[in-house]
Amino acid sequence: MPEQPGSLTPEERELFRRELLSSLHCALPGIVTAFDPATQTVTVQPAMRSRLSGTTDTLLLPLIHDVPVFFPGSRRAAMTFPIEPGDECLLIFADSAIDRWFETGEAEAPDSTRHHDLSDAFAFVGFRSRPNALPEIPDEPSFFGR
Repeated sequence: MPEQPGSLTPEERELFRRELLSSLHCALPGIVTAFDPATQTVTVQPAMRSRLSGTTDTLLLPLIHDVPVFFPGSRRAAMTFPIEPGDECLLIFADSAIDRWFETGEAEAPDSTRHHDLSDAFAFVGFRSRPNALPEIPDEPSFFGR
């Protein structure tokens, strides 16, 4: 079948796909550099380097500031724990900009066209790399609550 005018070659489609995926963030491990208990947010250094397109060079991703921390719970109760620089976490990136929701707590239209952007992260503290694994997990069940 002849190519349509303006259509991409298979090589161009692959390059386009790679470029698109390189800017899409879903989840990354991170290392906490600061915690603000008043806002329940952290500053996180992503613990993965980004590969520059078409090269073997890598780039350290920037610090991500004002990242909401997940504390399991509900409106009436929550499980909290101290967070310190050096703690590891999993960063999850929202489908759309979270700024308005984070400021109001209401269902809001995003104030940006960002998608899966580094600035729209949530931190799940407690994930651990093997060198930082807990030394022992007790055999007895734990119970929290009434």
